[in-house]
Amino acid sequence: MAQADEALLRLCRLCVSIKMHTQNMSLDEATKFCQDNCYYEEKPARQEAMRGTFDPGYLNYTLGKLQILKLRDDYKTQEGDDFSIQKFHNELLNHGMPPIRLLREIMLKDQTKWDQVL
Repeated sequence: MAQADEALLRLCRLCVSIKMHTQNMSLDEATKFCQDNCYYEEKPARQEAMRGTFDPGYLNYTLGKLQILKLRDDYKTQEGDDFSIQKFHNELLNHGMPPIRLLREIMLKDQTKWDQVL
């Protein structure tokens, strides 16, 4: 339950961040979004909404997760029957922490897939 709750919060952060910075979502609307979708009371919902106004990393957890899942799917397609989750994880972690876009260049042979991060 705790993992699901944290995942829900990260998804709400992703939505709020994008809407606040690209679609003029107000602080009050962001607060209500967190109340309605994260099931937060008003004060913690307001704190989450406020964080979205100044924290550039606010949405990164979910964004990174989605990008890694996309990379995993593309890598799985590339490797076919030779794919293993352990092989994928080893390959992913062998390169440190470059941006996912660069990992796509390192791990995927098909150059047309490199820019398809989501």
